[in-house]
Amino acid sequence: MVKLHILHADMDAFFSAVEQRENSELKGKAVIIGGVNLSNRGVVSTASYEARKFGVHSAMPIAQAKKLCPKGVYLPARHSLYKETSQDIFKILKKYTPLVEKLSIDEAFLDVNGCERLYGDAVEIAAQIKEEVKRKTELTISVGVSVNKFLAKLASDFEKPDGLTVIRADDIKSFMYSLDINKIWGVGDVFAAKLAEEGVYKARDIWPYSLEELKDKFGKAGVKLFFLSRGMDNREVKSQSEIKSVSHEETFVDNISNQDKLFAYLFKMSEKVSFRLHSNSLKGTTIFIKVRYADFSTFSRQKSLKVAVNSSEEIYQTAKKLLANDNLLKKPLRLLGVGVSNLCQEGQEQLNLFAEADDQLDQTIDKLKRKYGFNKISRARKLYLNDD
Repeated sequence: MVKLHILHADMDAFFSAVEQRENSELKGKAVIIGGVNLSNRGVVSTASYEARKFGVHSAMPIAQAKKLCPKGVYLPARHSLYKETSQDIFKILKKYTPLVEKLSIDEAFLDVNGCERLYGDAVEIAAQIKEEVKRKTELTISVGVSVNKFLAKLASDFEKPDGLTVIRADDIKSFMYSLDINKIWGVGDVFAAKLAEEGVYKARDIWPYSLEELKDKFGKAGVKLFFLSRGMDNREVKSQSEIKSVSHEETFVDNISNQDKLFAYLFKMSEKVSFRLHSNSLKGTTIFIKVRYADFSTFSRQKSLKVAVNSSEEIYQTAKKLLANDNLLKKPLRLLGVGVSNLCQEGQEQLNLFAEADDQLDQTIDKLKRKYGFNKISRARKLYLNDD
């Protein structure tokens, strides 16, 4: 029997819940937090559950939210307040286990294996976390408990808000049997449409396909789908202290010489690096790139910055200059990679006042990706990649 030991803890409508806590008159009202400003060109950062009844959700344009919920209370984000509250929550989480992998300001994985003698089994620990968060912060948190990260994440979403859902090893097959395919990490609208053409609407519809068939049809995404549709996930919970650098690279099926396409790939990878940095509240002062040619010769370059960064745009622009400086795109590439090192925690770096707006957009996009899968939303620069 596989042991329950992974928790996914996720605060409920965090920003709006904090505002409702701070102002009792907002309780029970539709509260919409609108990023750094409330202009109609902005986007929704967080919507309370009362606002969600009107169809308002994260990453929605403020103008659209106001049409759906004209009587809602629209507030600018107060990030210093949310970070302070987040620190209180993470102190509680780290009390129960040192293995806490921070995904965002209000979300984390925990591995509680070996903590039973102190706090009881995984379900008892989840209940204690919920009680302590409520008592100390006046906020609710939903916790999923299961045998791996993927299932724990699904479980935490199952009974929001204020939920505690357990998916045991014996329950996996029945749970996955009725799961909509778009609930699986990485299955966005485009991929779901492709799967629908194959008659795949539920996780169980994937089961008749072999691993090789899915790999041939969908590449890496098909391989991931094979395992996740069966509730299989071997990723470990990693604490932030283990992260020395964050990078992403891709080996192309065919060597690529078209610079526009290479730059589109570079931005896609910069987004993935930025996503992981934001998820762990990290920034870095060194940007590095890696290229490999058809003859397998490999070169890398790096640049150190005065100010630590984690935005996709800053990573992309610096990496693009590194590629241009030594004319590294003079020959077709077999591999391209980008990364960030010399990391520090957010809040401990020298501030860059001009990066705030882009950072807010990154975080809003990140939140949607975290919920619906990485390819759900991106910036227009990636549209050149018609194979993603």
